[in-house]
Amino acid sequence: MSRKVIFIGPAYPYRGGIAAFNENLATIFQTNGWECKIYTFIQQYPNMLFPGKNQLTTEDPKPNLTITRGIYSTNPLNWLKISKQIVNEKPDLVITQYWMPFMAPAFGTILRGIKKGLPNIKCCTVVHNFKPHESRIGDKQLNKFIVNRTDLMIALSDTVAADITAANPDKNVVKLFHPIYDHYGDKIEQAVAKKELGWDPDTCYLLFFGLIRRYKGVDMLMEALAKVKMDRPLKLYIAGEIYEVEKKYTSLIEKLNLEDKIILRNAYIPNEDVPKLFCAADAIVLPYRSATQSGVVPIALHFERPILVTRVGGLSEIIEHHGVGHVCDSDIDSLAAQLQAYLDNQIELKSDFGPIKSELSWQEFYNQFIAQLSDDAA
Repeated sequence: MSRKVIFIGPAYPYRGGIAAFNENLATIFQTNGWECKIYTFIQQYPNMLFPGKNQLTTEDPKPNLTITRGIYSTNPLNWLKISKQIVNEKPDLVITQYWMPFMAPAFGTILRGIKKGLPNIKCCTVVHNFKPHESRIGDKQLNKFIVNRTDLMIALSDTVAADITAANPDKNVVKLFHPIYDHYGDKIEQAVAKKELGWDPDTCYLLFFGLIRRYKGVDMLMEALAKVKMDRPLKLYIAGEIYEVEKKYTSLIEKLNLEDKIILRNAYIPNEDVPKLFCAADAIVLPYRSATQSGVVPIALHFERPILVTRVGGLSEIIEHHGVGHVCDSDIDSLAAQLQAYLDNQIELKSDFGPIKSELSWQEFYNQFIAQLSDDAA
């Protein structure tokens, strides 16, 4: 008899890294014989609170996944309804994705209803981020609300695990890892990728990928780039939707006289463009001011690109452990020195990504996840 697991969190038609994580996790559970179903949103964020242009993807849904849209993030009556629906399905396991306190009332109430109807069920929460990048009054109380309704907290970095434990010393917290995102397709030869994008084959391209917010340090990266001595053609390609005022970045590019060195693509990047961008780039740069972990690193590892990151949160854990990039302090001068060292070929980077891909695979994540469930039940 097959086991049944319910996933709660973003999924198709919602876009973004956590939706991709939720769908990939459901897929690997399904591959290992579980009956899987994802409960996602009808309304994830009210439009007035969403800083981007669109919350939904225009791409096709992932095949072979059962996804039910039903959750309203701001409707308490809806949360009770969803918990009753899940109880009626009698799952063996519930896994919730958690990344910000705004979601705690909805998810916590749903989990409380599930535990009331199915007292023996195991409820696990995968925590992508525990302390918000922009803190607000009530964050601690909201975090505690969902922690108290979860049997097992799964952190994806040491930093997140430490944050949870510091606020909840008696909670069962397990640190796993962020698996490699391999759902974008196979690696492309760099020359082919550059040609498809119309990039100059003789130019070195650095790629910043992802949503652009202050804590991600894109402005610091621009300032650092202006300090670099460029002995060969170099461009910085910034790909991602800006969640601030675009003028902040365009004005800085003009001020630093970097118009011919920076390409700014202020847009959500569709999945079909991801392989080309990563494979065409010479290195991926994450100049964050603060971070827990990042979904960009698992993409870069899949496409076997070197990664240059700042030493904040959990960003440097995988990079330093596996030797697949370089780490510097989170300031303009350190970033500039890091970029200069890379461009001058002073950084020795690992070329064999096979062992890393195996160690950080979705199957290995599943194996460790199930092992933790067994240990917790013992």
